Amino acid sequence: MRDLGLLKARLSEYGALWLASFLFVLAWTAIASLALGQDLIDVADKVLPISFIVLGLAVIVGLGVSVAARASLGAKSLVTVLALLLILPLLWSPVLAVLIVAAIARVAIEYSQAYAQFRIIVSQLIYPVVALLVEGPLVAVVWNAFQVVASIVGFIASALQVWRVVKPMMARAASEALSDDD
Repeated sequence: MRDLGLLKARLSEYGALWLASFLFVLAWTAIASLALGQDLIDVADKVLPISFIVLGLAVIVGLGVSVAARASLGAKSLVTVLALLLILPLLWSPVLAVLIVAAIARVAIEYSQAYAQFRIIVSQLIYPVVALLVEGPLVAVVWNAFQVVASIVGFIASALQVWRVVKPMMARAASEALSDDD
């Protein structure tokens, strides 16, 4: 039971972290570039590295807490494997936020060094896996698939996190509405 609690807690924290990172970077980037008129490329080059560092530290802290938790080795190993599998979708959240602002502002974000470096690193991580599975230069296809999968994973994790908060409020409101009818 404790093992399941550890897994649920870490997945919940992941969802909250993905959503918080996305919303914070979206707001910061939109305010700085759209409202204050700063160059979006400069804003992205400042915000993305900071976001990556903060998210990386959060994952390390989460893993440290998980290792120190009173749970089985299997549960700790599962949490570690999930953290490694979900790190790229987690790091995608601030990039997605910047891409949304870039689309709104109609700015080519490819000129951002932070964005370009992120794409290069992800491609370097993905390409060997793709090369093992299929032949041919499919990095662009895999990059697009990564974007879609990372966005879906983040959306689902965020939606579940929001649902955990909203569900008790809805139950409480329904209970109060039923008691008012009596």
